[in-house]
Amino acid sequence: MVVPHATTQSLRYGDGQQFEFEMDSSRLAGRNHPSKPAADFGSTVRKQLAEPLDFPPLELAVVSGDRVVIALDRHTPGAAEIIAAVWSVFTKRSIKPADVTILQPASWKFDQLPDPRVALPKSARDAMHWTIHDATDKKRERFLANSANGERIYLDCEVIDADFVLPIGAVGFDPLLGFRSASSAIFPGLSNIDSMAKARGQDHSELRPEDDRPLRQLQDEVAWLLGVQFGIQVLPGIGGQPAGVIGGALEATTSAARDWLKQNWFVEQPQRCEIVVAAVDADAAGTSWDQLGVALQTARNLVQRGGKIVLLTNLSAEPTEGFRYLQQCESPREALKPLRLESPPDLIPASRLASAADWATVYLVSGLNSDLVESLCMTPLASAEAAKLLGRGGSCLLLESAQHTFGYVA
Repeated sequence: MVVPHATTQSLRYGDGQQFEFEMDSSRLAGRNHPSKPAADFGSTVRKQLAEPLDFPPLELAVVSGDRVVIALDRHTPGAAEIIAAVWSVFTKRSIKPADVTILQPASWKFDQLPDPRVALPKSARDAMHWTIHDATDKKRERFLANSANGERIYLDCEVIDADFVLPIGAVGFDPLLGFRSASSAIFPGLSNIDSMAKARGQDHSELRPEDDRPLRQLQDEVAWLLGVQFGIQVLPGIGGQPAGVIGGALEATTSAARDWLKQNWFVEQPQRCEIVVAAVDADAAGTSWDQLGVALQTARNLVQRGGKIVLLTNLSAEPTEGFRYLQQCESPREALKPLRLESPPDLIPASRLASAADWATVYLVSGLNSDLVESLCMTPLASAEAAKLLGRGGSCLLLESAQHTFGYVA
């Protein structure tokens, strides 16, 4: 079929796969322009450590003999390069590698984390500690203080006993926090199981990221109570690569990173579209159901009622606990109630799928079995079938790296 005024559209997804299709240019309602990876990320990090925002050089923040804890958020893009750059600064102050602990937060998920020390010299790599916090180990928890609301705050004893704590993490939109930042690596992930359970909750889909969130305020308060001054905010780019980094005073870098995030990953449309195509590329953690949930929420915010959402992914991981409720219920809407009552660890991505499938028809390109996809209230598609589907219809919005986006109708 010849499409009048056709243009070829290309979207990157997965581990570098390209999806191409033709459509009439008049149907294109818009497409985002995701941030590209930093050309020389290592140099960018070193410059931020030497010339940080609203803070003296990192080198002046530590002295010989200090016990240092690097609170590194899970699956932070460019983590190994950042750790190597930070270590090169510490060596100038005669910090011993045995006095440095890289501490990563606990999680409800049992995913494998890559060793963040891989870019260090062997002698430093062997001596530096790398620990994933165990929120169930009572022997490791230590009381920090009471929050302003009277909540008793407990953290890993390594953090409490440290002379210098350096949080590192990627900034991003978060369903509970609004914005995630470096301080999110500290609380509740380095606290106890009770604090982690309290932090679990339902998606605040009615709120914008900048709206007040109690958990985000508590995170900032815990960092202040701990005396954290310096933070490293990693800016997400396409393909799971970092687009940049902002280092310096924690409050100033958090504010600057949030501004950057809004400028680069907000997707604002004047009206809803008939079709939203959301391409999900693999991040530092690969392709996950969490990423699918973020892409679905953005698409749900931007597509018309009864419209079409087309997800381009290379997802192959089996669905986790919460998604079984969609398989057990006759409709996506029916799954929402038991999900909220049971509150499984993957409540948010499972609820987002249920909500999106109730609002629009969801098509999925993935590595999953077709029967499994259908049992989750989605329609499986091959790339060629997706191209045919998109070759006709009404207004169409294209989103690359949709797992980093937040979409809304102005």
